[in-house]
Amino acid sequence: MIVDIIFGFLGSGKTTFITRVLKEWGDKEKIVVLVNEFGDVGIDGDLLRERGGNVVEMPSGCICCTLQGDFRTQMLEIIDTFQPQRLIIEPTGVATIAQIRSIVEAQLFENVIDEINHTLIADATGFMGLYKANRHFIESQVKNARIVLLNKCDKVDARRAVLTRNAISAINPEATVLMTEHGAVDWVQYTLALSTPPASGQWQGNKDSVDIHQLEQQEEFQQSAAQEIHLLEEQDALGYESFGLVYDDVSFDQGALEALFRELNASRLGEVVRAKGIFRVENRCILMELASGEFNSQPLRLSDQSKISIIGRNLDKKRIGASLEDCVLRADKA
Repeated sequence: MIVDIIFGFLGSGKTTFITRVLKEWGDKEKIVVLVNEFGDVGIDGDLLRERGGNVVEMPSGCICCTLQGDFRTQMLEIIDTFQPQRLIIEPTGVATIAQIRSIVEAQLFENVIDEINHTLIADATGFMGLYKANRHFIESQVKNARIVLLNKCDKVDARRAVLTRNAISAINPEATVLMTEHGAVDWVQYTLALSTPPASGQWQGNKDSVDIHQLEQQEEFQQSAAQEIHLLEEQDALGYESFGLVYDDVSFDQGALEALFRELNASRLGEVVRAKGIFRVENRCILMELASGEFNSQPLRLSDQSKISIIGRNLDKKRIGASLEDCVLRADKA
């Protein structure tokens, strides 16, 4: 069995990339996705199931710390029940990857795991801000990656994308860095990177490399730094809390929901790092997501159940809950 640990900070694009993996390899291999979400309400598992994936969820905690025992047990159950050819592990966006690696690489699994791949999804729009705010956490993620997908490169100018790529390579020269948009990779390149043994100095872009702090000194970075997420220095547990709600047979007003997500983005209801929800809107269903200060929505298959998960700090849960109730269509409240 091949194990792919696909990790990255909240909102970097992990689920989008895994969806593309399922589309590309799902017909060729028996794949199971083990999703660990931070909050009580899981969203990513539903999205991956809609794409046809075999999904096992581990919500309500982080597999790198409070759920380590459950993680081992869940892996054994997946191996016994599904006997997959490939197991994709999507840890929560605040997970410490080194601890997850130690579990997967334990002797307990040495006779069933043939290959372990470590792929980091990094957000080009926010990587340097995160690195500046929490060097220890980000360096740990990058150093434990075999492949780094620098995602959302279409959201920044080319020079900043290259400088961010070079900063990642300065932290881990042996990692293969691929620049992507919307989680889309060149599968030939990606497969080659998976099959190529790591070697010091392998990456060929060092001629353009710069000091990691060069990007921080640019005017555009200085202007945006104040808006970046401020993580707790030298900590792996980043001090986040979650808020989630599930609604059965309820329809929402799309305009009211969009207004609520704007409120969340403006940090009027707490320091929101990521908000993601699946909502029934009259006779259709939509996904709404707020990540890296950007709001997106897209249609989904109709579902009777609506749900939302919000992660951040100092969340005003009472006001958020009341605001969500105000988004429910009046006909459903009667």
